[in-house]
This record gives sequence, C-alpha cells and structure tokens, in this order.
Amino acid sequence: MSNTAKDILQYLQHRLPAYPFDAKLDAAFVEELIDDFKPVNILEETKAFRWYYDNEPAKRLRNVRLGLRRWLANAGRRRTPPSA
Repeated sequence: MSNTAKDILQYLQHRLPAYPFDAKLDAAFVEELIDDFKPVNILEETKAFRWYYDNEPAKRLRNVRLGLRRWLANAGRRRTPPSA
C-alpha cells in the first residue's frame, strides 16, 4: 500500500490535472487523509477518482479536495464487510 505523504502529494501536484496544489495546505490535507483513512490505499483511490471524472475532476467539482475526501470515505465503506 502506498500511503506515503510524499507519493500522494507528488501525484496531486503533477498528475491530477488542474488540481489547485498548495504545498502547505495539501501537506496538512494529505496527513489528515492518511490518519482518517488508514485501511484505504489513498494513492490508488486518488487515481480512480481522477479517471472516474475522465481526467478532469477540477472541471466537475467546485471543491476538489472535498470531492476527494468524500471519494475516500466511500471507498472505506465499500471495503467494509457487511455486519453479520
């Protein structure tokens, strides 16, 4: 699993088209994502988020960070087995 802040930040900055990257803000954002979504592969889900929106999530969402956070929250729910 690649949940290193460095890998995720590099992806946001260089691979997510039109992402409004801000080094200070995104460092805090990514650390919070890592803390809040430990069982989720954040880098892989960020890639899925990008391509779900046809490589243009910034065009379709008002707040890309919030959209990504919601995507990750739903990814965690999809991977949780139903209670017996």
